[in-house]
Amino acid sequence: MTLAFVLQTYKGLDQIEVLARTLARGTKERLTVINHRGSKEERARLAAGEGVDHVLPSPGGRARFGVIDGLISSMRWLETQNKPYRWLLVMSGQDYPLRPLSELEAELAASDLDGYLHHFGALNETEAMAEPMRWSQALVDERYLFQYALLKEDVSRLDRAILKVPRHLIEWSSRNYRLHTSFALMYGRRAAETPFTADFKLYGGNYWMTISRKAVRAVLDFVDERPDIVNYFRNVIAPEEAFLPTVLANNPKLRLTRRELRNADFARTRHGSLRVLSMSDLGPVLASGCYLARKFDFKRDPDVREALDNVIFRSPVPHGLRVVGSTRDIFPRAS
Repeated sequence: MTLAFVLQTYKGLDQIEVLARTLARGTKERLTVINHRGSKEERARLAAGEGVDHVLPSPGGRARFGVIDGLISSMRWLETQNKPYRWLLVMSGQDYPLRPLSELEAELAASDLDGYLHHFGALNETEAMAEPMRWSQALVDERYLFQYALLKEDVSRLDRAILKVPRHLIEWSSRNYRLHTSFALMYGRRAAETPFTADFKLYGGNYWMTISRKAVRAVLDFVDERPDIVNYFRNVIAPEEAFLPTVLANNPKLRLTRRELRNADFARTRHGSLRVLSMSDLGPVLASGCYLARKFDFKRDPDVREALDNVIFRSPVPHGLRVVGSTRDIFPRAS
């Protein structure tokens, strides 16, 4: 069985190369595409790395549709290959395996599902406020019921401080206009009409997902057939946390589960950025039963990589992790 990995990256070339090499060494059959937001020279270096099959430029942009455009380009490239894949894993350059990848291959080979991704009805307050993402209806309204124009790509702390008062004044004085500074400087106006109905619901969820080839083709078909909805999502905030969950969860032909195959700590997210995991986090992260986790910074904490490699490649268990019986005991199977 062939797995396809799409790595969406923009910095930390050394760590990206380590991840691609680890994926190659841990799987029997795979295709690895790197979708990189960086220079031509950086892309050439990544393309020459072990385990990399193709590198594409990424338009990127935090909380903008460009990251989805990059993923769609990678999906289209994969569909042209003679080596058929069965599952696609969307990963960042700061993801890393927690378990031998052969165990992930075995689970996916036996699966009758089409997608593993946390997803929820975004306009259902009870679902949206549930762990782990906990979206208030005010957040859903601001992000997905407005259409935004990008005014400035990068926003500094000083910019946010200067704009705090006018941002709040606009919010308090009108329910139809917004000034947003969390990811970039954007000015928004409430949408006169949205695509969301009783038959096409708005879903939120985790962008870093594992989906079948059937689901990939459903996404590509939707993009080709519904440019109106794609264009609507191009002008919202953080479309990556809603577009794919909305497309997939509204498709009655797909079987999805909310069960995650990767571990991520949403509780301490700031301006859309997850907290970096350290050695002190490894015990509970490994015990989560997940196959992957994010995010790591091996330059800051090289001991984390060594500890993970010891587990992935079945070396002696990392110091400080208590094991009962065998190394499999630190990986209870998730229900």
